[in-house]
Amino acid sequence: MASVQGLLIDGIEPTSLSASDASPGQQPRRKRPAPRGTASYPRKRAVTACQVCRARRTKCDNRKPSCSFCAKVGAQCIQSPVDLSSFDPASLRILERLDELEEVVRSSSSSGASQLPQHDDYVPGTTPLGSHTDVDRSKFRPQTIENILEWPCLQLNSIQDQSLAFQLRWRHAESVTVQASTSPAYLADELEPQHTKVLLDNFFNHVHIKNPVLDEVQTRRIVTRLCLHGVDWSPESCIALLVCALGAIATPFDSSQVVTQDSEAYATAKSFYSAARKRLGVVLGTSGVLEAQCLFLAGAYMMCIFERVKAWRFFMQSLACCQEFDFLHRSRVGSDGIHDNIHAYGMQDYQSQQASTAEQAIYWSAWKSERELRPDLQAPDFRLPKTEVAIYPPFFPTPPAPSEDLQSGLSDEYKQRERVSWYFYLSEISLRRLSSRIADEILAFQPQYDETLLEGLAKATSEHEAQADEWVMALPETMTLQSSPNEDDVCKFVLRGHLINLYETIYWPFVDAVINCPPCGSGIHWSPLLRNLAHKGLQKHIERLQVNRPGFRHRHHGTPSMIYTCTRSAMVLVAAALVAKDNTEQGLSLPLEMPPDWQNAVVAAMELNRYWENESLESRSMLHMLEVLWQSVR
Repeated sequence: MASVQGLLIDGIEPTSLSASDASPGQQPRRKRPAPRGTASYPRKRAVTACQVCRARRTKCDNRKPSCSFCAKVGAQCIQSPVDLSSFDPASLRILERLDELEEVVRSSSSSGASQLPQHDDYVPGTTPLGSHTDVDRSKFRPQTIENILEWPCLQLNSIQDQSLAFQLRWRHAESVTVQASTSPAYLADELEPQHTKVLLDNFFNHVHIKNPVLDEVQTRRIVTRLCLHGVDWSPESCIALLVCALGAIATPFDSSQVVTQDSEAYATAKSFYSAARKRLGVVLGTSGVLEAQCLFLAGAYMMCIFERVKAWRFFMQSLACCQEFDFLHRSRVGSDGIHDNIHAYGMQDYQSQQASTAEQAIYWSAWKSERELRPDLQAPDFRLPKTEVAIYPPFFPTPPAPSEDLQSGLSDEYKQRERVSWYFYLSEISLRRLSSRIADEILAFQPQYDETLLEGLAKATSEHEAQADEWVMALPETMTLQSSPNEDDVCKFVLRGHLINLYETIYWPFVDAVINCPPCGSGIHWSPLLRNLAHKGLQKHIERLQVNRPGFRHRHHGTPSMIYTCTRSAMVLVAAALVAKDNTEQGLSLPLEMPPDWQNAVVAAMELNRYWENESLESRSMLHMLEVLWQSVR
């Protein structure tokens, strides 16, 4: 009996009896094999393991659509077809009928049967967002405008040649050159104390306050000395000329004063920069804090005149200079990067502390400026992997160390300006690091076995929202964002814009799903939570245009990036509106409704690009595409 039981466990029927088992006087009979349709089924081995587990020679739990091991490591789970040899006729008929039904569903879907009414909250089928295998995680982060223009819902094949304008940036200058109708107020080669004081005040009040990379007292002394002794070919002269160029083109944030290409201020700034550019060649052959500062300020000026590619190159070169700084090499480096030994101020004298502050400040400014531009420019050899984000350095720059002797001789205005600039600087860096960390968590997110990827992300979103709220509440009083955007100064204006960038990252997977996953056959169960998050995402795109409107005509380091992100938001809103329109015409239910005031946001983006189109080829191209898209959705 034991031997027979063992054979049955292996799924093998005994085919004969021995002579000793037969009745006396009877011939041994062969036992006929049991037919396939009998009511009792032989016990059989488990279903064959998937290819990954079979290669590893480990047990497979055969979960669908992916086994536990493949889901854990992110591998593609390929499971062999089920062996039908042991199925009874009734089961085979059921499977055959299911195949027929599947074929009917597929044929009806392709012939237009998808217009049949669907349940609001359930959609059959599978999709990369419905499962967590074979997911294109690059879609979980905000896309470039070039990628958005390829969305099927926009149907831009007829104006696809317009996207070539984005490629022109690698062939010639981005800005539109206009011959100045006025002459500069004074020659850059002859610095005059009376004029340079105004330029220095403009620079430190409106430019340096957002990137405190210089020592104001030392910089003013350098400019004063050059006014007395003349401009030479030293890095100090290059710094002075770049400071004057930026001071000439800078204006207060809350004023109606603007600098156009045909203005005297623009011509003056151009004259100073031309003189500084002649000295940049000497700077490139050396490495030090002054050299890194020169290259960074040159990049900041390029951003102000919409030369983003040239600005990015200057930021890259500035960051390359920083690689030789002592604080990067003398710091204790571990598996997670640079640790806080760089802040051991108690072991440094005042001059060493100031040198460390200067090194860290220029390093951080060059680093974040380069990384902010790189994803948008998509330089062929400098593209970040689609599923990789820029992980910010694990330390904060150290504010200037107070000196009682020096502080006693400084004005209250200077002390307040330095305090505000460093409050802003550290707040912005902390926000960028938070954004980077959340983006990395979204890209690497793994759901539970009993939930889809999008559902898992939706449940984790509340934690990301809480982190953003905590950052807002932790801001110092001088940087608080609790007031109305209309009351913002330039620092709060920039911080509020970066906060919108963070929320865009948090909600992007849900906005992308509602636009690019069709309501029929997408496999997404649009729960109230998913609907709410997608609606929040679209609302943040509208809010971006509203928050940035006060700075639409303000020329500064971040203006090109602001134009780019505002245009992206407008295109996302148009895409969502087109999907809603198409589904309404087909009688299908869209998981959400368009938020109110979205049309005004798109119009605002067109106004923004129209204002700058005479200076930026990119704005001119984006304006044209927005106008075409706007006509299709009106």
